Amino acid sequence: MKYPESLKVGDTIGITAPSAGIIKEDKILKLEYAERNLEKLGYKCIETNNVRTDEYGRSSSGEIRAKEFMELWKNPNVKSIIAADGGEFEPEILDYLDLNEIKESNPKWFQGYSDNTNLGFVLTTKCDIATI
Repeated sequence: MKYPESLKVGDTIGITAPSAGIIKEDKILKLEYAERNLEKLGYKCIETNNVRTDEYGRSSSGEIRAKEFMELWKNPNVKSIIAADGGEFEPEILDYLDLNEIKESNPKWFQGYSDNTNLGFVLTTKCDIATI
């Protein structure tokens, strides 16, 4: 099992939407509040393009969601990835992820809830990466 390094002040946290995106005003406010708090703690936050989009419970197509996740994973500055929301459509991205690339790369923390446990399970069992 590979464990990612602990986050350090100055590290970048990537936020993506592997299932649903955020479009309701109350959730947008919570997202922005969370990002401000992380930045006050000394972290940088970046969002993928799909975080603030949603149509019928999906932030974008499964292929685009996987592409945006992989962009964060391949970004050497991103040390942790957080799912912006849960939802039931996250498994649609699994066929589009490059699991070999993930397994061979430096591990990153992945955090999510709800349906994001599917991706956490795949990262842990197929890629030998610890997730939170």
